Amino acid sequence: MLTLPLAITPAVLLLYSRIGISCFLLAAGIYFLVNRKKRLHRLLGGVLLFWMLLHVKDLLLISAPLSDPGLERLCICIDMLAVPTCAFLLLELTCPGWFTWRRALLHEGPFLLLLLLYLFLPSGLVFYTDVLLALGYGLGIIARLFRTIPAYNRVLRENFSNTERLDLEWLWKLLIFFILFLGIWAYTSLQISADIDILYNVVSGILWCVICYNIHKQQPLVLAEATAPQPSGSVPDGSYPEFSDSLERLFSEQKIWLNPRLTIGEVAQRLGSNRTYLSDYLNHTLGTTFYEYVNEYRIRAVAERLAAPECSMTIEALAESCGFNSVSTFRRVFTRRYGCTPTRYRIRQARKRPTPGSVA
Repeated sequence: MLTLPLAITPAVLLLYSRIGISCFLLAAGIYFLVNRKKRLHRLLGGVLLFWMLLHVKDLLLISAPLSDPGLERLCICIDMLAVPTCAFLLLELTCPGWFTWRRALLHEGPFLLLLLLYLFLPSGLVFYTDVLLALGYGLGIIARLFRTIPAYNRVLRENFSNTERLDLEWLWKLLIFFILFLGIWAYTSLQISADIDILYNVVSGILWCVICYNIHKQQPLVLAEATAPQPSGSVPDGSYPEFSDSLERLFSEQKIWLNPRLTIGEVAQRLGSNRTYLSDYLNHTLGTTFYEYVNEYRIRAVAERLAAPECSMTIEALAESCGFNSVSTFRRVFTRRYGCTPTRYRIRQARKRPTPGSVA
């Protein structure tokens, strides 16, 4: 019968933390790799299983009767291969379709070369070069994300009327945690300690839980070009004669903004044009984005209903009836537009109405 050690020592806690994180990575990796059909989910599943193998390798290492510093450094060099795998996930998130096996090999190449070099020349110089390369690579990826996340969100605002489950605002918060994680990882690579390794396992477990939760909710970014391609290049004289009336009728009379999943591709199709042409018109002629253009109609509709004395609908119901599929997004847009919350706006409008019996 299997008996567990009774004495709670750092070595035992380290063993338990590695077993725990390995089991989680295995279960989550299989779930995303097998049960999900989205490209991003499959990539996440593969990354999780790769990290699980690295933890299994650590389990075999700490089970050894004697700890060899040279062997531990070799294992750390193997762990360096995990740094680009995290980058694959982050780059695929911000640039859908980025991941290819060729790019994966190019990013992993320097780490593989240093690993092979350490196998044949196990010197401190090679080891510390590998650690510094991983640290510099990680900081470089973080710096790149500060450019690609705003660009990604800008594409969303130009193509979608609702960005719930599409935007990457959650990734900003995760980046702060990731920088902390990268620092702990670098320290564990240079200073081998059971206590620090336990902290590393706990932090990495929390990090992966947050990543899995958010990617599970994340919808893939699909930009479908719709019908009637226009000539390339700028529009002559910057004019769009077919949009000025047709677009206004679609929104004012047909009220297509009531569709919570409205995209610029669908609007372009109704106009007999394409997404790029319409986006250029909104950006350069009207000075707005598709997201702002559509939500301006929705917000005005909500404000009109809030001001009506006969309206008894809740704020949530009003937002949903006017095309918003996220109450939090609605409140944020409304507050930015009117300078107060929807509830406060309703109270203000009620106070402006004359009371029964008052003199006009």
